[in-house]
Amino acid sequence: MLRGSSPRWTSSLLSAAALTAALTAAFTAGMGTASAQEKVTGTGKGIVGTALLGGEAVMIGMGAFGVEATWPYLVFGSAGMIAGGIGGWAIEGAAPPAEVPLYLLAGGMALIIPTVVVTLNATAYSPPEERDEPLKNEPSPDGPKVEGDLKVTSQLTSQRTRPAAHPRPRPALGLLDLDPQRVAFGLPAPDVRPLYSPQEMLRFGVTQGQEFRFSVVRAAF
Repeated sequence: MLRGSSPRWTSSLLSAAALTAALTAAFTAGMGTASAQEKVTGTGKGIVGTALLGGEAVMIGMGAFGVEATWPYLVFGSAGMIAGGIGGWAIEGAAPPAEVPLYLLAGGMALIIPTVVVTLNATAYSPPEERDEPLKNEPSPDGPKVEGDLKVTSQLTSQRTRPAAHPRPRPALGLLDLDPQRVAFGLPAPDVRPLYSPQEMLRFGVTQGQEFRFSVVRAAF
């Protein structure tokens, strides 16, 4: 059973099938032409056939042993094809009957699809199995240990080492602010106040108004 299918797997399988069909058609046409002739020549067909058989033998063997990485198929499959091609060259150099190279080519073409299926089945991605492991986040039966003396000591130490808070400097309220500790320049703060208090308005019978104050110099002694 195949371990999974993907668009890449389907595309490779269709390409291999198309290549096999084309080579089979060429081989059938060659056989028909050879049968019509008195002498059949096998020059080159034995080299191609044994090269295919060499690479296919290596890749089918690695797929049968469960090799999942892709690079061994590329490296050792190419080495098998080179070795098969050298063997085919030696076979043709021995001047065998012309039918032998044709049979080698037919066998190499017949194993293309099985080789592709075995290789893709071995190198296809298989997701890891989910494992249900119990969660080990139970609280400790003894409970947390509280050391009271250490906590009190740390609080006393932090209180002793805490630096004394210094009062923040009072912002300057006038253009020139004078006090016994400093002389400061600042942006005066405008102040709008009523002219009379309610008691003064009742006493003198005047109308309320507004006054604008702008502090230029402010001094404290």
